[in-house]
Amino acid sequence: MELKNNFDPARAKLAHQNTIMASPVMPEGLKAPFAHAWGYLAGPGEMEYHKHHKEEVYFFFKGTGFVRIDGTEIPVTVGDVVRIPPDAMHTVVNREEAELLWAALWWDVIE
Repeated sequence: MELKNNFDPARAKLAHQNTIMASPVMPEGLKAPFAHAWGYLAGPGEMEYHKHHKEEVYFFFKGTGFVRIDGTEIPVTVGDVVRIPPDAMHTVVNREEAELLWAALWWDVIE
């Protein structure tokens, strides 16, 4: 049996203080060694600016936008991968009248 999942805005729920839509990335039943979520902004907006003591990576699948890490903005587009260092303030920003979709994976810092 093949396990498969894709992002569907109709199944997504509000997340990050209601600033983005999100849903699981991995198919139900697959046990991953990391936490995961699709992040989605349908148009102009910004995810809650936040930080946590986790390793995190964003993979961009649709649209163009910015990742802000500790006040520095990095432009992103389809195919880009951005590492979010542990304890760094970060957010995703969409300034376009178009969808921005990314997958976030995060896990405990190995010290």
